[in-house]
Amino acid sequence: MNPTKRTNATTPTTRSRTHGIRTGTLGALALALAATGCSAGPTASGGAGASSLTANLGFSGTTITRNFNPFSLTASQGTFGFQYEALFDFNILKGGEFKPWLGTKYTWSDGGKKITIDLDKRANWSDGSKLTAADVVFTMDYVRDNKLPPSWAFDYKKATAADDHTLEITFDKPAYSKLDSIGGITPVPKKEWQGRNGKTYTNPNPVGSGPYKLSRYSAQQLTFQARDNYWKQKNIPVKTVKAPVITQAAEVPKLLSGELEWSGGVVPDVRKQYLSKDPKNHHAWYPTYGGQYMFFNHTKKPFTDVHVRRALSLAVDRTQLLGITNPGMFNTLNLTGLDSKTQGKWIDAKYKDAEQPKAELAKSLAEFEKAGYTRKNGKLVDGSGKQLTFTIIEVSTWGDAVQFDKVVASQLEKAGVNVSVKPTDASQLDVKRKKGDFDVLIGGAVYYSTPYNYFKDMLWSGNAGVWTNYGHYKSKKADALIKELGETGDQAEIKRISAELEGMMVDDVPAAPLITIGVSSEYNSKNWTGWPTAKNPYAQPAPWAGGIDAMSILLNLRPAKG
Repeated sequence: MNPTKRTNATTPTTRSRTHGIRTGTLGALALALAATGCSAGPTASGGAGASSLTANLGFSGTTITRNFNPFSLTASQGTFGFQYEALFDFNILKGGEFKPWLGTKYTWSDGGKKITIDLDKRANWSDGSKLTAADVVFTMDYVRDNKLPPSWAFDYKKATAADDHTLEITFDKPAYSKLDSIGGITPVPKKEWQGRNGKTYTNPNPVGSGPYKLSRYSAQQLTFQARDNYWKQKNIPVKTVKAPVITQAAEVPKLLSGELEWSGGVVPDVRKQYLSKDPKNHHAWYPTYGGQYMFFNHTKKPFTDVHVRRALSLAVDRTQLLGITNPGMFNTLNLTGLDSKTQGKWIDAKYKDAEQPKAELAKSLAEFEKAGYTRKNGKLVDGSGKQLTFTIIEVSTWGDAVQFDKVVASQLEKAGVNVSVKPTDASQLDVKRKKGDFDVLIGGAVYYSTPYNYFKDMLWSGNAGVWTNYGHYKSKKADALIKELGETGDQAEIKRISAELEGMMVDDVPAAPLITIGVSSEYNSKNWTGWPTAKNPYAQPAPWAGGIDAMSILLNLRPAKG
């Protein structure tokens, strides 16, 4: 199921609700640029001594637009990570562990109103010139002054280069909650962008700090060549990365043939379709980066009644949901909404066992009774004898999502509820969600370096109808806690406040946590080793993850011994 579309995230669209694949919006520009390109890169080699790798970056449609503008919402895959790098990141697979990159260290001061970031002194641009703090300051001011929409954009008072390798950013109020966005700053060289129109410039031949340069462009494939002068690692074993357009129908055949070595697409029942065909070399790992939830419309009865919400959550068999599209690849969520495996450090001891893998029908019916419903002749009815009836709306083109929702509906029907699933045009569903014109919908939410943004997305009144507060939940208590959480950088305080919000998720059930969503990744170890695994989760494993994650993988790969 598509978490990116479900959460209204700022990343480009994805093509499956379960396994998001970031893609660029494609248009006529791709055809116009198809005849141009750089010199061809080296050809692939197989087995020992491999120097190239073919990856599915998740392009949408059948053509690629040559747009490598990192400030554009329609930038092509391969813009970030390959060519433009972020300051730092956090590994949510390790509870938000700091991952330095262009920035090696950050320090808060003045009660969270100032952050100082040390830049790696080795960092340089692909033309050999040095990357400095002045470039970062230029980038930030360029975005603000030109009202550009990169996903990392945030409000700040002033950005200053204390010296070539020290960046200082000040704020009018504590800005701890902006840390993920600060880390996401993707600098560009001032000399290349000064005077450019950041809204229209497509940047066909980028000068970036990343480990790869575009060596060939076509409307069907991007080819990237490793830089000889890359600042972070002199010898990059994966010399060439080929990124062709891969249709969903062609993905599995190309994976099985070995033509495609690294992908993050939708492979239903991946264990059967891919892993079993070559257990030695075929691998798949779908680590959690968020979850799926049943969102109740808090502006409509009976969902304003907490007992109804609790009852509906209790009637769900989450274990059954795990087996719908990819058996064995996901796990159920803790009722706080957090994933116990990757977010366990944030879950308060009181809620460590707040799990409900199976439906608990007796408890569900007891909650329904508190709301005035009883089950008669298999139907759950109110005092007037009217059966509890509602509809789950779903994007009509997401076949796997519709199937998932129908299973949820069938589970609720066992409690006597009459539930239907209504496939709806995506644009219409978006309007209905924002207006609160629906009963129930199932959607996704993602995790961050700390629980702050997760809870803000999910529970903050200001996000009603957008982000992941799809149910228009409003609570003065939640708003106050979220404000307090955003104003602290102290780990103990974060855990204390988070525990209160976790309690609200468990007790008030603003939305019913279901199962995890995973970063789908399939890879072939015949030619390359060093991939991230559950035992060594050093990066989110999908090629479409881009940025620091994807580059961490490419820099870590080594030729397999043949």
